[in-house]
Amino acid sequence: MSDLRTNSILGATLGAVLGVMAIGVFANGVVHPNYPEKAGYLPEVAADDSGGGPAVPAGPPDFGRLFADQAQLASLVTRGQQVTAVCAACHDFTAGGPNRTGPALHDAFGRHAAVHPGFSYSDAMKAHNVTWDYLTLNTFLTSPSSAVPGTRMAFAGIHNENDRVAAIAYLRSISPNNVPLPAPLPEAAPAPAAGATNTTTAAPAAGGAAAPAANPTH
Repeated sequence: MSDLRTNSILGATLGAVLGVMAIGVFANGVVHPNYPEKAGYLPEVAADDSGGGPAVPAGPPDFGRLFADQAQLASLVTRGQQVTAVCAACHDFTAGGPNRTGPALHDAFGRHAAVHPGFSYSDAMKAHNVTWDYLTLNTFLTSPSSAVPGTRMAFAGIHNENDRVAAIAYLRSISPNNVPLPAPLPEAAPAPAAGATNTTTAAPAAGGAAAPAANPTH
């Protein structure tokens, strides 16, 4: 009896397995999975056209344009006086004023470097053979230690360009030295409109026939 019961159980189990398999085959024949060739949603990723290289440094301020506007210049001078107020701890700005930790700056604009009487300049500054004009002051005030390596001037610089231009406007306003204003920088050409095409045609070839335009794909 035990063998018959065991065979019955095995037969029932095998039959159940075969039945499940048959149902699966039948279901696959009736229902076909349909996956679209293109997903219903694709995230948009902007292309990076920067090339991954370092940023191109900006050029010098356009002093010729900024200082030519008298109303704007007056505003810059006022702002520059405020910017340079922190320098009064080491420099005197009055006419005939004394040297302090640093040299007097009343006539610094338009003055040659390291020549103010009575001040002991560093060897690095003595070797810095420049006249303090618009561009040389802009470079120096950006980072004194970078412009004149070895200078004793313990000042990090004026990194904000607007403040730096204002400081130069103030130094120019109090100096008796006359330094001609540089010509305004040329304005940058406007970028071509998106999708614009080159409509330039080639010059006619010899004999009057127009030469074909160059193929931009080669």
